[in-house]
Amino acid sequence: MKKPEPGTLQTYASLRFSGDELEPQRLTAILNARPEVAYRKGDVFKVSRGQEVRGRTGVWVISSKGDIPSLDLNEHLDYLLGLLFPEGSEAKLNRLHELMRECNIEADAPCFWYGEHGAKPPVIREDIRDRLARIPAEIWADFDTD
Repeated sequence: MKKPEPGTLQTYASLRFSGDELEPQRLTAILNARPEVAYRKGDVFKVSRGQEVRGRTGVWVISSKGDIPSLDLNEHLDYLLGLLFPEGSEAKLNRLHELMRECNIEADAPCFWYGEHGAKPPVIREDIRDRLARIPAEIWADFDTD
């Protein structure tokens, strides 16, 4: 396994599903994972300061933040993708595709990386890019330094 670039201070990744017809419990059942955030369109939920907001669309998010101690972004993505591709199985992915088509759900993979001044941001491995493309989930890179 490749080591993270020197100077990495913090990193994590998420898988985010969204859509007006998204039913969070259906995604939870398929992925067999507890989301960090999940609500249906129109549901009221609290944001970081406790303020209540009504969801404009349905959202289901799982994150590696706090679950993976590594500073290697690829390890964070491997952890999340392991939920979809356990031991090479396609069963979850097939069920997910069916639900995404049925409910017009889109997916993306926000990736956060923060490093020291001059540090090089991570490179996401090709096998991870391929697995994300199979969902399909677009990678959103939020990479910054001091």
